[in-house]
Amino acid sequence: MPDKNNITLESAQQRYGEIFAPWVQQLNITIESINTTEVVMRMPFDEKLCRIGGMVCGQSMMALVDTCMVFVCYIGMQKFSDCATVTQNSSFLRPAMGKDIIATGHLIKSGRTLIFGEVSLHADGDPGPVCTATATYAVLGK
Repeated sequence: MPDKNNITLESAQQRYGEIFAPWVQQLNITIESINTTEVVMRMPFDEKLCRIGGMVCGQSMMALVDTCMVFVCYIGMQKFSDCATVTQNSSFLRPAMGKDIIATGHLIKSGRTLIFGEVSLHADGDPGPVCTATATYAVLGK
């Protein structure tokens, strides 16, 4: 288990491999960067994630948002500790097709019992968002 008080790129990637369900890990999400204000993750394109017409399905994008938000919570808590999704609100703006999906998560507010964040998704190489989401998480661990 990574040091609960040392959030580095390496410890975050290790944590990803330890706590998420096997089907989430099969999305092959990688953490590209993590610091005190932002998390950047990549979900590689896979035809298995596409719906009719070759669009990356919303379900896989919401899994990426949820995964990214867990790490936003870690930077809000300044440690690896348990948290749980309370709300997630997303807006799908346009289809993502044939490219990796990049998630950029930001901490909005970290409180004693709730953490608020936002995540923007874009197709690799295209800065325009394909999805934006806001989320609230409950702090479970102390």
